Amino acid sequence: MEKEALQQQPLPDSWTISTVKPLIIAGPCSAESPEQLRCVAQELKRNSSVSYMRAGVWKPRTDPNSFQGYGAEALEWLRSVKQEVGMRFATEVGCSQHVLEALKYGVDLVWIGARTVSNPFAMQEIADALKGVDIPVMVKNPLNPDIELWDGAICRLLNAGIRKVGAIHRGFSLIKKSVFRNPPLWEIPLQLKQRYPNIPIICDPSHITGSRNLVPLVAQRAKDLNFDGFMVEVHPYPDIALSDPAQQLTPQQFDNLLEMLLNNNTPGCSNSLDMLDELRAEIDVMDDLLVWILSGRMELAGKIAGIKKMKNLQILQAERWNQIQERLLAKTSESGLRPQFISSLYHTIHKESLSIQSSLMKDKGKNINHSH
Repeated sequence: MEKEALQQQPLPDSWTISTVKPLIIAGPCSAESPEQLRCVAQELKRNSSVSYMRAGVWKPRTDPNSFQGYGAEALEWLRSVKQEVGMRFATEVGCSQHVLEALKYGVDLVWIGARTVSNPFAMQEIADALKGVDIPVMVKNPLNPDIELWDGAICRLLNAGIRKVGAIHRGFSLIKKSVFRNPPLWEIPLQLKQRYPNIPIICDPSHITGSRNLVPLVAQRAKDLNFDGFMVEVHPYPDIALSDPAQQLTPQQFDNLLEMLLNNNTPGCSNSLDMLDELRAEIDVMDDLLVWILSGRMELAGKIAGIKKMKNLQILQAERWNQIQERLLAKTSESGLRPQFISSLYHTIHKESLSIQSSLMKDKGKNINHSH
């Protein structure tokens, strides 16, 4: 079946946005003990807005010596807590064996993490393992800001006949450090929403921010952008959590968050001072990226200076500069930016590039290919 046809096909009534919005998934980053899970489940059960308790049992960690989760043992804890408290549970799966284990213990929802979504082979393996299974499957965005990888992962599940599919926006990994753990780059999930208007897309402010203090700001922004719900990390004692302690909320903090999100219908909320701070934090991320990109561009200009000097070429290549301007003018019409602004900006960039090349070509005693 073609992807376009899949996107247009309506999803079952039991999984339409109208019946799940807002979809709230909450719980600890990791399942650490039966007592911890029972405590969180009892707190979440009191709030009828929570659909699933989340808890990771297999933790994909960069450091092999860090806490990796308790695996199937923790699934037994989750099943027991579900039977005792009556709280449906969700966990992350990273391979077909994880899927089989989770299903054996009665998992109610699975999600696929950013690292796994970035691997098409792993995604196909999981999609095949989930064929014929009637539980929701949520797909986190890939590590890199690549909408095609995210789209492809969702399409693999739909091709496997899975219809209760959703997406989780957890932010993206960038080279430069910022106030966010994983900057949100909101335009990417919004583009995905345009491609798949019939599936729920929820926001994970815990992984976007990496800080419990910023979680409410990002969650409010997601609400203003009409996301279909939230996945939030909640721990009875976050400061001693075995994984990601800084981004997990206490049950009371989580209750306060839901009170704000579900009952605060003030139209001007996005204009509050708190939201201004969040938007400025996003601008800081973009500014960091701009500086990094400009630095890389000037480094390339320095390498070009080396070739020009070796070939005895003029610093200013008028034909090349005209090509750049024509290409940028075409790009500008697609971006919505004013042509005058782009023209002025790139004249400044070009002037600095020529200045660097001139300096390097005049300097007889230095290697003109070095970084500047």
